[in-house]
Amino acid sequence: MLLETRTKQPENREWPESLKDYVQRSFNAAPHNIDAIENELKKIIATKLAEGALYQTDWTEVELPKSCSVIKEKDNKRKIFKSHSRSPDRNSIENDREFQKREKRAKRFQTDKNTKSWGSPSAENDPVINDLENTIVGTCQNLEKSYLRLTSAPDPSTVRPKRILKKTLEFLKERWVREQNYTYICDQFKSLRQDLTVQRIQDEFTVRVYETHARIALEKGDLGEYNQCQTQLKELYRLNIPGHVMEFMAYRLLYFLYTRNRSDINSLIAELTDEMKRDESIKHALEVRSTLATANYHKFFELFLKAPNMGAYLMDHFIERERIAALTVLCKAFRPNLDLEFVRSELAFNDLEECKEFLNTHNAAPFINPNNTLNTKDAYRSIEASGKKFEKVDIKGQI
Repeated sequence: MLLETRTKQPENREWPESLKDYVQRSFNAAPHNIDAIENELKKIIATKLAEGALYQTDWTEVELPKSCSVIKEKDNKRKIFKSHSRSPDRNSIENDREFQKREKRAKRFQTDKNTKSWGSPSAENDPVINDLENTIVGTCQNLEKSYLRLTSAPDPSTVRPKRILKKTLEFLKERWVREQNYTYICDQFKSLRQDLTVQRIQDEFTVRVYETHARIALEKGDLGEYNQCQTQLKELYRLNIPGHVMEFMAYRLLYFLYTRNRSDINSLIAELTDEMKRDESIKHALEVRSTLATANYHKFFELFLKAPNMGAYLMDHFIERERIAALTVLCKAFRPNLDLEFVRSELAFNDLEECKEFLNTHNAAPFINPNNTLNTKDAYRSIEASGKKFEKVDIKGQI
């Protein structure tokens, strides 16, 4: 379809002057963020080209790429710093280097090797057109296909088209419910995601694939695979492709609570609108954050028991850490003994045996009295020592 659209454009037609000016204005707006701007320009131009609207668009009315506004504040700070600099010669050298880098990148859009003006969008020299030409449409009809890391250009005969991938998704969902074979399912989903990527398919179906794989990975405790899916979902949502945005925004917040990444937590909260904060899953995640910040463990374990969607699976990764922290507080507050049934209830264990197994894991079982009470004075040191192993978080993947 992309190739069909492209053939409708005159091959040697010059880019409109407004587009050339738009590209130049974008680079001039944020010279320190050229790489990001260039990537956004490629996507914008490719979209217009695919829609057949490249020459009909009034580029003077099109907003500059987001990367231009993101860097604006940083540019202002740099200007202030440079105005107080004691070495103007060094500043001029840096400006010359920046100018040369911009000129070098600008040449990527040229079509005539002997000129430095913005050329026509020919396939030979234009990186955007080259990207479109490299997009393939698969012809493979198999529902199942093992994942193999690509070491060369993909072969269309081994790539499944979208209509087959839709059948594959339904097939994998049914098989997961029936067999629960995570090794097989994970391999098949990675292959499915790869076929979507090489065909540059980014739509609601793509979002559904990544959301489904992320939920399965959460269910099996595979944070590495979950994070890969969450990273892609973040980008797809940024393109305003519909999906379960609120649900996965809440998962991101819970994950940051697990990693204790305060800067990411604050950045994520700053992104939330009032409407988002009223969503059940996000509201729950924010309450979890509040309980951890105030050491309100009683409320924390109540929230753990009623976590919406699959939030409890993420909380499972730091529930032991918080149980140790809460038990440390209990051992300091209650002396000399504490009823184990009270401990079980407060720390949200399913039964007394699970509570005793937890104490045994953390070397506190010898301090359980025959009447099912815990000698808190003697158990305190063992519990406190167990808490030290949670000072570092084993981060499996990044969001």
